Amino acid sequence: MSKPFDLSYKPENIPLYESIYGKNLISLGGIDAIENMFSDLNLRGLSALDLGFGLGGVAFYLAKAHEMKVTGIEIHPWMAEHAKTHAPQNIAFPLKFEIYNEAGEMPFSPTSFDIVYSKGVLNHVHDKHNLFLKINTVLKPNGLFVIADWIYPKDTIETPAFLVNETQESYHQILEKSGFKDICFRDDSLIFLSYVKKLLDKITKQREYIENEYGSECFSILWEDHQTLADNIINKRKIATRITAIKE
Repeated sequence: MSKPFDLSYKPENIPLYESIYGKNLISLGGIDAIENMFSDLNLRGLSALDLGFGLGGVAFYLAKAHEMKVTGIEIHPWMAEHAKTHAPQNIAFPLKFEIYNEAGEMPFSPTSFDIVYSKGVLNHVHDKHNLFLKINTVLKPNGLFVIADWIYPKDTIETPAFLVNETQESYHQILEKSGFKDICFRDDSLIFLSYVKKLLDKITKQREYIENEYGSECFSILWEDHQTLADNIINKRKIATRITAIKE
């Protein structure tokens, strides 16, 4: 019996990620979602830490569009290598991509960044409090923390063990306990529903490519997972949320 298709993050799946999300991207919504995440923020020239940069696409976009000094950190060495080798050259400031050290610590000095952001990553993090304490340390005074993540109502659906079901209340408590203030939540569910519908349409159009390169099981997993996501958004079982918080 053949092994089930593995959609986990690994280098051989990069062409698949890019075919459905966009060049150097690995999360829902592509460039539109990046612009939405930072739509009301003045980013020009800021120093930023990209928490979980994936293939580097968010950092590439912000460096080019807003002349930001972006440093990324990841747990996967191959992602750091990919981001370094694919970083654009025609930008005002060079990009840096790092991995956590053996102790799981960030290799950055205190008060290094104006802003820390994370897109579609923190639903994988169970111990957010210790991570947020570290983020608070590397932020400058009154520095900004921006998160795009899924939150859940109290009567929530079950999710896989590797994901974390945070409510707005639990997120607020963790951020406040970690030294953040002025915590704001913005419901972006409707726009994320449009991203899912566009992605389902894109997957359908690319069905032949996906099945030829990765197998029919891959197509089925992608289709069913995103159809389920659309249903969960519509029925308010998952809420696409942009969170901002200021270092105290």
